[in-house]
Amino acid sequence: MRYPEAIVWDLDGTLIDSAPDMATALNNMLDKRGFAGHSLTAVRAMIGNGAAKLVERAFNTLGVRLEATNQEALVALFLQEYAACATRLTRPYPLVIEVLEQIHDMNIPMGVCTNKPEAISRHILDELGLSGYFSSVIGGDTTSARKPDPLPLLACLKELVAKPQTSLMIGDSSIDVNAARAADVCVGLVPWGYRHEPVENLGADFIIHDLSALPAMLLRPQQRQQTTAH
Repeated sequence: MRYPEAIVWDLDGTLIDSAPDMATALNNMLDKRGFAGHSLTAVRAMIGNGAAKLVERAFNTLGVRLEATNQEALVALFLQEYAACATRLTRPYPLVIEVLEQIHDMNIPMGVCTNKPEAISRHILDELGLSGYFSSVIGGDTTSARKPDPLPLLACLKELVAKPQTSLMIGDSSIDVNAARAADVCVGLVPWGYRHEPVENLGADFIIHDLSALPAMLLRPQQRQQTTAH
């Protein structure tokens, strides 16, 4: 059997650099509530685990602890601001479109599993011309749990009609590694993206330093045992 049976991609920090638009939305929300904004570098370090966690980290950095009721309203305001600018500066990383096209031509089904809300994720994929490559899009609000829980990844694979043990997850952080491990899915990481730890320390099956090498690697199952894809 060909390996992999399907590929599930993370979105933010893996396929697209969305931090500039997320920073704009976050700072607009903070400004409307009378707080100072954050630098793009600071926001990059806050991304991960969904919008609620991003808002929480933004306020925690300012020394503010949010109550649940306040946080819910602030998350809604952030998402409203984000929907208005979600594709203003967001772009795919270099070689992403070319590699997706090659994998699509190989007839390997692909999906997206992200902690970003599904509707905004689909909007971004549509606007960037990427939606045609994916047969499944699972967002942070599609299932009852978010990554690193395995549920959304397994839901994505179910829609792709693929078994976890013969599929592949590609992401950029420990969130993706932990979700893949819990789902019994092979996982590769890209060295760009949003995380605090060195990518080599996260325990992925391999690291994709050169994205253009991925299509050829997919046809060689033994690469699953290697630690790095150059």
